[in-house]
Amino acid sequence: MRKTILYKDALPAITHSLGRYIAIILLIGLGTFAFVGLKMAGPDMRATGGNFFNKHNLADVTITSNYGINSTDRATIRNLPEVKEAAFGYFQDVRVKNSHDTLRVFSQSNNISSYELIKGHFPDNKREIALSYLLKKKYHLGQQITFSKPGILKNKTYRVVGFVKSSEFLDKNQIGQTNIGNGRLTGIAVTSHNAFASPVYQVSRVTFKNTASLSPFSVAYRNRVYRDQDKLQKALNKNRRDKYNKYVALYKAQYRQKAARQLLKKGIPINPNQIEVPKNKIKIAYPSYTINGREESQGYSSYRADSERVEVLANVFPVFLFAVAALVSLTTMMRFVEEKRTNIGTLKALGYGNGAIAIKFLLYSTSAAILGVVLGSILGYTFLPDLIIKAYLASSTLGTGYQLNFAWGPLLISLAVALLSTTVISMLTLWQTLREQPSALLLPKPPKNGSRIMLEHIPWLWRYMSFSAKVTARNIFRYKSRMLMTILGVAGCTELLVMGFGIRDSLQGIGHIQYNDVQKNDIIALKPSDVTKKEERKLTQIFKEKAITQVNAVQYQQLSKHLKNSGSTENVSLIAPKDTKTFRKSINLRQRQDKKKLILPQNGVIISEKLATILNAKKGSTISLKNSHGKIYHFKVSGICEMYLGHYLFMSPREYEKATGKKYSANAYLVTTKKHDPAYVNKVSRQLVKTAAIETIVSNSSNRKLLGSFTGSLNEVIFILILISGMLALVVIYNLTNINLTNINVAERIRELSTIKVLGFYDNETTMYIYRETIILSLLGTLVGFGFGWWLHYFIITSLPPDVAMFDPNMYPLNFVFSALIPALITAALAIVVHHKIKKINMLDALSSID
Repeated sequence: MRKTILYKDALPAITHSLGRYIAIILLIGLGTFAFVGLKMAGPDMRATGGNFFNKHNLADVTITSNYGINSTDRATIRNLPEVKEAAFGYFQDVRVKNSHDTLRVFSQSNNISSYELIKGHFPDNKREIALSYLLKKKYHLGQQITFSKPGILKNKTYRVVGFVKSSEFLDKNQIGQTNIGNGRLTGIAVTSHNAFASPVYQVSRVTFKNTASLSPFSVAYRNRVYRDQDKLQKALNKNRRDKYNKYVALYKAQYRQKAARQLLKKGIPINPNQIEVPKNKIKIAYPSYTINGREESQGYSSYRADSERVEVLANVFPVFLFAVAALVSLTTMMRFVEEKRTNIGTLKALGYGNGAIAIKFLLYSTSAAILGVVLGSILGYTFLPDLIIKAYLASSTLGTGYQLNFAWGPLLISLAVALLSTTVISMLTLWQTLREQPSALLLPKPPKNGSRIMLEHIPWLWRYMSFSAKVTARNIFRYKSRMLMTILGVAGCTELLVMGFGIRDSLQGIGHIQYNDVQKNDIIALKPSDVTKKEERKLTQIFKEKAITQVNAVQYQQLSKHLKNSGSTENVSLIAPKDTKTFRKSINLRQRQDKKKLILPQNGVIISEKLATILNAKKGSTISLKNSHGKIYHFKVSGICEMYLGHYLFMSPREYEKATGKKYSANAYLVTTKKHDPAYVNKVSRQLVKTAAIETIVSNSSNRKLLGSFTGSLNEVIFILILISGMLALVVIYNLTNINLTNINVAERIRELSTIKVLGFYDNETTMYIYRETIILSLLGTLVGFGFGWWLHYFIITSLPPDVAMFDPNMYPLNFVFSALIPALITAALAIVVHHKIKKINMLDALSSID
């Protein structure tokens, strides 16, 4: 039999229920858009970063030493079997004359961690310099800049010949710390190798042999670098004793020569070798080597964490989004097949086979699924990753040079889910319908048998219910599939909104809590190993000035912990205050949940909450951390305190001596300034460094920026997710109410509505007769969504932050108000449209017999 009529009938099936057809396309499209977009954003970011690092051959580790890198160190580095390539260079921190700008000037590196030229050219001689491209607005090509104290640089004045981008500094705001100016670097610069005058190198850049085949963002890469780094550290540490003895001998020789000259002035000639050097006069620090992997670069670790945060969202958000979309699409297609049972019966009576009849439904469902996937994937591969990557790269020097890639995986998964929830379901439903005889299909489907509901078994409640309430209760339980679809559909939308608004609330305000309620100090000022009494007096004088409101002397150290499961090495700040009573004025130790104050115990330590989380530590646990020389310390946890950025370990002086085996001494100060704005803090920082009694400044204003960079870019992503959730709510509720007379709820009950209108129901009463069910089911769905949304928010907010930070896991009442308000407004708006449609029902046509 010719099938032309079947194909002709397929198109009207779409046009006559265009609203439902478009709704299915939008549901599948939204799910695909979010799934593909979030799945691709992380890999796109990592591919962009990986290509940039490979292009510039970024070092796996950099090595510095307080005594420089001498020939013995160079040989040790090159001879290590794991080392593939090593380069050596110079750097010097300088301050630009008549300016507060501080720069770290490097010698040009051509083979490892090379620079990208943005404008001009690279320095050709020792009087030329190229600055970071971030300084283009402050300086221009051809400008002469002069440094106040050039250090090991041969010249003071240089001509700017270019602007470059460093492959080692990826964060626009967090350049690094220094012991000049306000303690923070303004930028970096590059000059030629021969512009430096030093007998030793200041830095070595190293690549390892067994890392080239690994993704630079993978756990395997981080663990492998950590193992090779540890071997390199042990090899270099063997040079420390000889280097120390060499410098002690040099110091003794200088001391003897100076003493001999002084005695000669007094008329006492003496051989310098006869002068005994007192041990207390040998003020030589023991040599140390600092080896930093890429993770120690703030920009690198932040970039990696950003790409992984998108992965967390990609593994959770689209799953629920797709689940809701698939559920509604599934039920819609089932209803569509049931509505066409008379048409199916007619075709069967005319002699069409089951396969031929299925063509119409196959075209309808498959075309909707494919169009939805195509529309969603086009935007998912381009628009959404573009928005997310732009948000994250706003604070990165990688800039706009990112790339958008294509992968089959997300597309095929989306297509499979779409076809499963439309085509497969419609075919299964159709198969059940086709099993009936044509004579049965040509008649309306018999209504479900009436049955008593649970409320009827509660006489004292059922007796006092109105007629409309009883009908509503009966209809809710009579149409169980519609009830479940409405509840789960609204619950899914509400759940995603609760999650989105909850994450937004968790990001907002944590900076204020961290740096106003918990960490009240503005500066951590670190002393050098040798401070003269004169320098100490200058520092004490500044501490007494009105610009500073609180000072606490502390022992401050950086410890570390390598995490095998993530491959990262986390830095932990050890703080042991000299005066435990006044310490609270600088750092308010308290529990996050109940804000209960914590007191530093004489036995045990207090650790920050995120550190406890990543170490799986609780009160009574023992944790082990390593110092910069590789020595491992063990600490017993006595309390866990609220802290949103950084890992901290707080202890009393007594516990410090017990845990480390060292005599307690303060080597830093927690300083609180009168005003907390960055400009004022920088001014105080410059005064402290100028005394020479302070070597390094750690400013909370820079940490506040870092916390802001974690939350700022993520806020934009969460806004997009809230918008997608709102659109999903609109499409789902629209599809449930469906505006036209082919809708799920109205179409199947049009004869019932006509009957009650004939019986004298007003239009408003008729609308509420049917819409009251939608309102009740929407309310139930909203409550269910609250519960799931709470759980989903907690899961994401504890998985989302990088290892160095945590977000506020609390939920706030206003979140639930907004999350319920959006579906409620959409439901109310659609109710108005349905009301006008119901008013136009032709009662006589609707009540006409079709038997």
